[in-house]
Amino acid sequence: MTEYFNVIGKGQIGDKARELMEKTPYLVEIGFYAPRRTVLAEDYFDGFFQKNRLGKNLREIEIADGLEQRIMEGMFTEEEFEVLRGIGCSYPEKFLISRSSGKKDARGTGIYRSEFTENVPEKLATSVKSVLTSYFSEEAIIFREKAGIEEGFGVMIEPLIGQYIGEGFAPVLSGFGYTSTARGEGYVVVVPGIGGGVDTRRGETITESQIKDFGGKLTDYILSEIKKIANIYKDSTLLIKDPLCTVSSFESMYIFAGKAVYYEDYSDEFTVKYVTLDFKKAGIDDYFEELNLLPLFDMMRKMEDRFGKPQYFEWALTFDSGEPKYWIIQTADIDKKLDIMDFSDPGNIILTGHSVLGTGAKDCDKIIICKSVYDISSLDKFNKKNKDYILIFPGTLISQGVISFSKLEYNHIYNASTLLENPGKHFSRPVDHFGGRLEESGIFFGILDNNPETGAWKVPEEIFDERLEVYKGKFRVVSSERQNRIIVSVVE
Repeated sequence: MTEYFNVIGKGQIGDKARELMEKTPYLVEIGFYAPRRTVLAEDYFDGFFQKNRLGKNLREIEIADGLEQRIMEGMFTEEEFEVLRGIGCSYPEKFLISRSSGKKDARGTGIYRSEFTENVPEKLATSVKSVLTSYFSEEAIIFREKAGIEEGFGVMIEPLIGQYIGEGFAPVLSGFGYTSTARGEGYVVVVPGIGGGVDTRRGETITESQIKDFGGKLTDYILSEIKKIANIYKDSTLLIKDPLCTVSSFESMYIFAGKAVYYEDYSDEFTVKYVTLDFKKAGIDDYFEELNLLPLFDMMRKMEDRFGKPQYFEWALTFDSGEPKYWIIQTADIDKKLDIMDFSDPGNIILTGHSVLGTGAKDCDKIIICKSVYDISSLDKFNKKNKDYILIFPGTLISQGVISFSKLEYNHIYNASTLLENPGKHFSRPVDHFGGRLEESGIFFGILDNNPETGAWKVPEEIFDERLEVYKGKFRVVSSERQNRIIVSVVE
């Protein structure tokens, strides 16, 4: 047990917990704040699996239909439950989070679940079981297999960082960031309320050079962005949903839409949902007015210097007697890809793109086009029968607001070589797509410069499942994150 971590049990704790445990003391030294975290190591769950006749331990569970339901209906041993009760009693906070920690998941892939819970023993136990079930989901099993990730899992329990803002409880701001990227300068993504890595979709992406133009002041930056939008519409009183998800008018910019813990009047149960966060009514508008982000960028530089690699991190901000406190939620080493690819003799180029993830060259023999949600079922069938293909799809299939049963998921495309998104309006940035799973699986990604349907395409050689257009041939993909370019050419 340390000041910031208490590990219960033995065995694997996962990379998310391990990196936080190793780095937290140094992160606190450079200016971050950190909550005390409890980690349930892998063998803590042995008694649970045995009591409920699921298997000897996590690695010997038989995967079968109904397994996730059986886990949720299962009971902890008396000893395990008393441990959970003790964990809850050790935190004075009202709201806790049970978080996953798997191998190769330090950055957060979105493949495993995190659950908010009230600090009540029975509810905490339910949240831990919910996180545990995500380890056995079809998508998680496929991802570990395709990415070559070894077995192992832990669950972290920690307080929700935040403060009361009106009727909601949330951090003032939160988001994620990269201390630097293959293209050079790092950035932070900022949203009001509860954000995170894979869920932070509608925030502002801000670099140090951008915020320096405003002396580091976030409010001046927001006002400038709102003015740009208002000028487009020639109406300065327009209700603006961006930047920073503002729902206020140009004249009053301290009311925001953000996720928060919120109690439903009719049930006295809490939920996490988008609510109105009124900084003025909460008495923090003056503090927010003076908020300067330059200290955060300074800490980002120190992070990279201290750990010797670019860092991905998730953070939250609260005010304490008017002073901003930056909390570290998650961190991970990032391998910066500096490879310069040769685009000088590409041959017959048929597709080009930007906003690239992945560096290298690949050969493929099929290009398929998924045009709408109605094609996803056919794509799922195609993916199970084919490998190393190029998929073209509209960005609307992965944008925020797409209902889950019609959304393009990792388990629909895990055998693809390259994903190319049709240009279109949506809220996600490339780094959000599939929560890091593409990078772990070695799948390239790019946003097309032009809609391929306007190009000189041949008649498709196959219509798979009466829906998907399939183009066959010898294709080469060359991709570079640093050069921010991806091309597909025909190999003669």
